[in-house]
Amino acid sequence: MRTGFKWFEAVLSAAIVWALLVQPALAGSKTIKTGANGKMRAVLMTPDGPGPYPAILVLHTSGGMQADDLDYAKRLVKEGFVVLVPYFLETYGIVAATKQDAFTTYADALYADFVASLDLLRQNEKVDGKKLGAVGFSNGGFFALWLAATGKVQAGVAYYGAVTGARTDMQLARFRGAFTASSSPVLILHGEADATVPIEKVRQLDQILTAAGSPHEFHEYPGAEHRFDRDGGKANKAAATAAWVRTIGFFDKTLKK
Repeated sequence: MRTGFKWFEAVLSAAIVWALLVQPALAGSKTIKTGANGKMRAVLMTPDGPGPYPAILVLHTSGGMQADDLDYAKRLVKEGFVVLVPYFLETYGIVAATKQDAFTTYADALYADFVASLDLLRQNEKVDGKKLGAVGFSNGGFFALWLAATGKVQAGVAYYGAVTGARTDMQLARFRGAFTASSSPVLILHGEADATVPIEKVRQLDQILTAAGSPHEFHEYPGAEHRFDRDGGKANKAAATAAWVRTIGFFDKTLKK
């Protein structure tokens, strides 16, 4: 019995130490309203300390807000970023089955909502308003790229970005017209085995950015699929680990320098 108690005591002590080390990094998490009309729900997370910190929009997939998005945001907070995570599809009643509406009917409205959200971040006393970024996943990756292309953020990251707008823009006209030599740098992370957004289209985007002289990095991961940071499999896990390291390095270089 005594040995068992000591084991329990050791585990409890380790848990307390872990909590003390990890939890103080997240000083606040609250749901607010944002967007051009102030109707979009969003979760705002801030690090401990007065700042000012760089800030990042985290933009979810066509599946809507998921635990993965909030977990990713928490990881960014621990790296010293203020993070805003909008529930952007629910504002317009968009679900996975109607995801194309995000890139067509409501594209300009969503873009305006994200610009308003960035303005809201600038007003936050903990935020360095000159150091704003966006990271998006699939659907959200499309908008992270668009915001960077138009200079609304200082850096953008796209995880398996829906560059064709769910096949509504197979010629990538949106990005052909948006990216210039003056665009903010972007980091494009994509799985070579992505069956949802073919790697050929992302390679085409890479060529467009290169021709435009837009600053960017493009990394494709062998064997990795769509949602590689959320789904199982050896190739997906390897891609997720590498992508996280590259993302933090990219944001450190573009937003913390």
